[in-house]
Amino acid sequence: MKAERIGAWMLLAGVAIATIGLSWDIQWHSDVGPDTFFTAPHLLMYLGTATTGFTCLAVVLYRTFRRPDPAVRTVKVLGAFQAPIPFLVAGLGAAAELLYGLTDLWWHTVYGFDATPTSPPHVAMSLCFLVEGVGAVMAFASLRGTRSGRVGLAVYVGVSLYGQIFLLLSTPTLSWVMGFFVAVALLCVLGLILVGAVTRSPGLVVVSGLSFAAIHALTWFGVPPLTRAYAASIDLPVRDYVDGTPVYAGFSPFALVPVALLLAGALAMAKRFGAVKGPVMLAGAVGAALLAAGYHIQFDVMDIRSVVAAAVFGVVIGLAAWRMSAPLRNLSEV
Repeated sequence: MKAERIGAWMLLAGVAIATIGLSWDIQWHSDVGPDTFFTAPHLLMYLGTATTGFTCLAVVLYRTFRRPDPAVRTVKVLGAFQAPIPFLVAGLGAAAELLYGLTDLWWHTVYGFDATPTSPPHVAMSLCFLVEGVGAVMAFASLRGTRSGRVGLAVYVGVSLYGQIFLLLSTPTLSWVMGFFVAVALLCVLGLILVGAVTRSPGLVVVSGLSFAAIHALTWFGVPPLTRAYAASIDLPVRDYVDGTPVYAGFSPFALVPVALLLAGALAMAKRFGAVKGPVMLAGAVGAALLAAGYHIQFDVMDIRSVVAAAVFGVVIGLAAWRMSAPLRNLSEV
């Protein structure tokens, strides 16, 4: 399974590159303006997607033309190729995202550069990015019998959660709650509990939180000066109101590491006392409520209904994440 292990870590590299490119592109739109489709932030973002796509293609070709490994589950594709299921899923997501990138180019050519992330090509590309994430989680879960697989899963989930926030910017406006805050809180709780459920390691839940914090800090401190430096290098001015505030990083929750610690503690107690369902549901509720409340502090607003909604749905999400881990754990059992 060496090829699959290397491939899984390459998927992590791909999502990190794409997420940094995404954060940089959003900062570029805010501080400078779109300029052209072929800016460095755009190209970096697509480089990350291409890394994912070509990695998946390489693993499929390797598995097709090498001696079959009984430890690797494959499916036949187009009657000729033997594709490991995780890399098939991630590869299809990457291919679709690159195709939607062409649609995005056409959209900008016809309608100009949009001011929101909710254009049809952007939403479609974000959904494809989510599919890539599902495939990569499957790839690492199939390696959970190894330390590199478990650690890779934890790191990947943290980085991927940060990138998935762009999709949640398209959350429909709801009259009774702040939908974006609730959606981010629930997604983060889902990812963190899923890591703990697949690996059975509370410590790796904290690793996920720290990997999220690491890429959050990198884009917070690195992207604004990078944007100004790149603009200066191609003789473009920044807008008059620009004060160096990070845009994408500003949409991301600050409370994820404390919530990861809380969830890790709950999972450790569940392991010690042999009762999983109750602690997981309670941790899901409290974790989601804390993330939603943290968002309200971050944006200097307060809507208790959103916090309550996050807590209520967090119960369901916590239990769902634990149940979802069963098929992922089965991927490593051939």
